[in-house]
Amino acid sequence: MIEHAFWVICSFGEGKIIPAAYELLGKARQLADTLEKQVIGLILGETDEANKIIYAGADMAVVVQTDSAVWQDDAAIGTVVSQVLKAYTPDIVLFVANIRGRCIAPWVAAKLKTGLTADCTRLSLDENGLLLQTRPAFGGNLMADILCCHARPQMASVRPKIFPLPIMDKSRKGCIFTLPVQSPTIRVRCTAFKRLQEKTTLQDAEIIVAGGKGVGSRVGFQKLTRLAELLGGTLGATRSAVDAGFAGYDRQIGQTGVIVRPRIYLAFGISGMVQHIVGMSGAEYVVAVNLDRQAPIFNYCNYGIISDWEPVADRMIEELEKEKKL
Repeated sequence: MIEHAFWVICSFGEGKIIPAAYELLGKARQLADTLEKQVIGLILGETDEANKIIYAGADMAVVVQTDSAVWQDDAAIGTVVSQVLKAYTPDIVLFVANIRGRCIAPWVAAKLKTGLTADCTRLSLDENGLLLQTRPAFGGNLMADILCCHARPQMASVRPKIFPLPIMDKSRKGCIFTLPVQSPTIRVRCTAFKRLQEKTTLQDAEIIVAGGKGVGSRVGFQKLTRLAELLGGTLGATRSAVDAGFAGYDRQIGQTGVIVRPRIYLAFGISGMVQHIVGMSGAEYVVAVNLDRQAPIFNYCNYGIISDWEPVADRMIEELEKEKKL
């Protein structure tokens, strides 16, 4: 039955599936199997990727068609999504907590007169089959478990990179159908679009060079930035380093920053507080450099170096620059 299913919002009219939506489809499949319910992926706008929704674990992909100008207006998107969800009475709705998802999900929740738990870092089911939504609270100093006991649907937005990507099973069969929707009032129209900067985001980076407060200064972080450039990676930072002004908030990794899953994570001057570990524990290989042999980071790394961070970084930069000149 399509009613009371798990719904995952997979795109916002860009023509492609949001990469993190596959993570949510995999998690939704796991939870839905426990309750013997269906998983439905909602795609807004034309796309040639609907079959991938099925491969990732959905039983059905619903492709919404309407005036293409709708996809330029977050409020209009919220209206379209809420109309669809009202018609099919889902039990659970999941959004990716990216820039657009964080804007549209509250709009939909208000339209449906239900609650929304934003920026979740864990999803599970309680003993009654309710969605247990976990997110940081009080500045990341504790984790709150939240239930929506009465209103439906239960809604959550989830940070990218929280869950692993599912195995894409091309043998899976499912239904793909197109749903025409009347265009709502459009209040915003985009007349031009210009990408100001092309750079690898933290969440997409294969290699991250991260610094903590132990790096000691903005100058130290400039050195780590150079190391990241030589390695073909990008710079990351702990919250304490960001609060100290050593790096910008867009570099912050952890409960109150972004969640990352790089291939290699180099941690310089990072003690390893749990709030930061949550953000980088999905890394394939972790190399930690810290003077304190008791630093918690050494419990989570593959390779640990007990040393001041700077001589290690200097030596790496020196060797990489030599190699670059060859």
